[in-house]
Amino acid sequence: MNKNLLLNKIEEVGIKVVLTEESYTSGTSFLDGEAPIKENYDKNRRIKRGLFKSNKGILINADVNGAYNIMRKVFPKAFADGIEGVGLHPVKLNVA
Repeated sequence: MNKNLLLNKIEEVGIKVVLTEESYTSGTSFLDGEAPIKENYDKNRRIKRGLFKSNKGILINADVNGAYNIMRKVFPKAFADGIEGVGLHPVKLNVA
């Protein structure tokens, strides 16, 4: 599907779209509060495909870490008051 067509369909149903770029979000640690910028980027913390290790040694799904960092880029105050917990590893559920 064409990007503009998709954006139009989304906006037709009243969903606000915010476009952003994803640089440095996969190699910086959301759990450690690092800003996703070049100075904090370390690709070696992706210890294997799909797994990221924070500076504190906590393992998190790499895509989840990147998604949280993208969210923080778009909404910088989203976690300003802290967080009680985050999902670290997605689980696939089969729903009948």
